[in-house]
Amino acid sequence: DFNSTNGIGYFENTNPDFPMKSGVILSTGDVLKAEGPNEPFPVLSDGSLSWDGDKALEKVLSDAGIPEVTKNASIIEFDFTPISSKFSFEFLFASEEYGNNQCDFSDAFAFLLTNEATGETINLAVVPNTTTPISVVTIRNMLYNSKCSSQNEEYFGRFNGGSNASTSATNFNGATVLLNASATLVVNQKYHIKLVIADRKDNEFDSAIFIASDTFNIGQNVLGE
Repeated sequence: DFNSTNGIGYFENTNPDFPMKSGVILSTGDVLKAEGPNEPFPVLSDGSLSWDGDKALEKVLSDAGIPEVTKNASIIEFDFTPISSKFSFEFLFASEEYGNNQCDFSDAFAFLLTNEATGETINLAVVPNTTTPISVVTIRNMLYNSKCSSQNEEYFGRFNGGSNASTSATNFNGATVLLNASATLVVNQKYHIKLVIADRKDNEFDSAIFIASDTFNIGQNVLGE
């Protein structure tokens, strides 16, 4: 079940094939169309070209050697002061581009954590043990598009096309496994975090980030119950 305000919403799930019971979704399209099963037609391509992208996300991508113009950005951001040095939450990336456009380009997202005292910003949404931003290009399985080789396929979770479509928890073609974003913080130091996802260049082939509600705990009720 999905509730939505534009590209941001709340979900509850009972499908055993999806690794979260509830949480928040940020989408580059209509959140209410994210619920499964996966319908091959029409492709999820919602939002309009008047829905802006995000410059901070574009800078992160450019710094990583991935120049990109974005559209249809959905954002949650807030300040917080940690009472513990441990900070982490679980998330999953899903996209209509899996099986279709996974070889050459991708929608993009970032979890931008800024230390307000030092001004240093790091992206927590990276392939594990690397500094590479996560996308369908950097996590993919060639079984679902043989035009390009697999990349970090151990982090690809499920393809929702073909015989998997009818049992898919979401309406997206594929998704990563459950991943973890984490950082070590300075206690009582003010931080800012920005969670952002956007389409590449246009409003076609939507993507989404699912964040597990029971893992996002910083001592403040920022995502709701």
